[in-house]
Amino acid sequence: MKVHIDQRHLMNEVQKILNREWDPIEVADVLDDEYDCYCAPITQILDNIHTQPDDLFKYLENIEIEQMKLTHQVEQRLTHRTNTVEKLWKLHISLSKNNH
Repeated sequence: MKVHIDQRHLMNEVQKILNREWDPIEVADVLDDEYDCYCAPITQILDNIHTQPDDLFKYLENIEIEQMKLTHQVEQRLTHRTNTVEKLWKLHISLSKNNH
């Protein structure tokens, strides 16, 4: 079951969260569109009413490890990923409440 939301607003919010909280390669201060390619898949995850926080965590972890090949600052990345998932989850909850 899908939650119907304003996709443009959601994409903007996801972009802000990725830049402020996640930023695994620490470039968001100079490149605010670096993580835009991940916004659409994340909005699809958030658009699913059955999404769990772990779905978001695993998605971000996969990007860091498999796509970005990051192997340094493991604890810092874990903290940033956890904070990012918390913010994305709050967004998911607020969207779910507003659309029921």
